[in-house]
Formats: sequence, C-alpha cells, structure tokens
Amino acid sequence: MLLTFEALAAFYGSYQMINDPTGESIRLPLKLLKGTIFSNYLIPGILLFLLIGFPSSFLVFPVVKKPNWPLFKNLNIYKNYHWAWAFSLYNSIILILWVDFQMIILSVGSLIQGIFSLFGISMLILTLTPGVKADYRLHSHSRHQHNTHRSRSTAN
Repeated sequence: MLLTFEALAAFYGSYQMINDPTGESIRLPLKLLKGTIFSNYLIPGILLFLLIGFPSSFLVFPVVKKPNWPLFKNLNIYKNYHWAWAFSLYNSIILILWVDFQMIILSVGSLIQGIFSLFGISMLILTLTPGVKADYRLHSHSRHQHNTHRSRSTAN
C-alpha cells in the first residue's frame, strides 16, 4: 500500500534527522541548509514526521476499513465521498508540496526528491481514478428517488 510506504520512508527520514541533526547518518550535508532558517536538520525532521509520516500512517486504517468517524467526516469538503478518500487526496497534495518547498528552500533538487515528487503525483492520480472514486463514493438517495418516494407516500 502506498500510504504504508510513504509513512515508513517519512518515519525513517524524520527519525534520522531528529536523532542526528547533522544529517551525516543519511548523507545530508549541513551546507544544504546554508541560507535557510535552519541550522541543522532537527526542525525539518520534526516537520517531516508531523506533515508526512504521522498523517500517512494514520490514514492506512481508514483507507482500508472506512470507519465512520464524525470529526473527520465533518472536516471532509467532499461530502459525496468517504472522508478517508478526501484525506488521501489531501495527503498526496501535501507530499507534492513538501517536495516542492524543499527544492525552493534548498535551491537544489535531488534524485530522492524527484522520486517522492513522482510518488506524490502517482498517489494523486490513483486517488482520482474513476474506480477508486467509485469505491469511496457514499451511497445516498438522489433527489429524484427521494421525491418519487415522497410522492408515493403522499398519494397513499
């Protein structure tokens, strides 16, 4: 599952950056941060965990089981779809933006950033495919069905 891979990769990267803010353990030179607001990788590691790792790992269960959790249902702007679908959509957009902001802040791109950018785009495209959308579409009575049922009830 794509969310699981995203979560594991983000947890690994964030753990390494938090555990070793110099970046040496994952071959991230501190010179990449020159000219940014960051003196080391501690804050980027925390942000990676909070923005990418935690949300993607949290979504694994809801995407599979589609629980009816009112708080998340209320935060869903796509009312015709289960909230897990909508949050997966948001998650893929956040991943794409995360990589874009990295490249803007660092003024440099890398192979790993390109891979994760393509990964985010792939997740976005898969989320928007008709089959996936149909699987998460909420079944509700259409206005026509509701009016027809109402007319029959009134006629009796």
